Amino acid sequence: MDYRPLLAQHTVQLSHDAPRWDDAAQIAGLDPYVCKASYVCGVMREFMQASGLNFEHNYHLGSLFLALDATELLGRIVSGKRGTDGSTEVLRTGVRYLEGHADPQARPLPHSAAQYVKLRNFAGHGAAQLARTVAFTPDSTQLLLRHLAYVLNTMWEDPSLSANLAAAEIHPLFTVVKGSRQPVYVRDIQEHLMTSQPADGLEHDCWRYDEAAILDNSSPSASGTA
Repeated sequence: MDYRPLLAQHTVQLSHDAPRWDDAAQIAGLDPYVCKASYVCGVMREFMQASGLNFEHNYHLGSLFLALDATELLGRIVSGKRGTDGSTEVLRTGVRYLEGHADPQARPLPHSAAQYVKLRNFAGHGAAQLARTVAFTPDSTQLLLRHLAYVLNTMWEDPSLSANLAAAEIHPLFTVVKGSRQPVYVRDIQEHLMTSQPADGLEHDCWRYDEAAILDNSSPSASGTA
């Protein structure tokens, strides 16, 4: 089945950063909105695959941080966020979106939005302090990735997404392939969507299954202080 129409079903004109995306879209031969959606899909997949790679090797801090990066990007997309300030609230928005659009086949997220903010600060700032009231286990990341995968497949059907994605400050990246300037991720995602949904075929997806190593965070050095 061809899933490329999934990203294009609520296409709108970009309300911000149009010249950047017009440039990328012209190179890729796509509508600017579809080009931006394809880029977003590619970034989400990279964060999730990198998180999965860390997860399968029991590098839980790195895995969690990358999964929360994907969640923050989700929050930026669904809120139409501009600028670089307020990243904490953007992350909260991403978690709340996952809560409101949860995978019905997965257990609920084990943490609130506020707790995930504490976990992101813990993982991103030297793993120095984590409130004892926040339990850091493999579920912290595993369930987050499961719900992210579900949302990556389904969020394109949300009629409110298109206007917010059009407004969100997200800029394309470019690389050079065989001497030709190309927007990163876009062509690969369009090729992927010819046969698969956005979150299908992710590498390093052991988090989809229930067997996982147990992370002991009971010691003071791991759990920190409140």
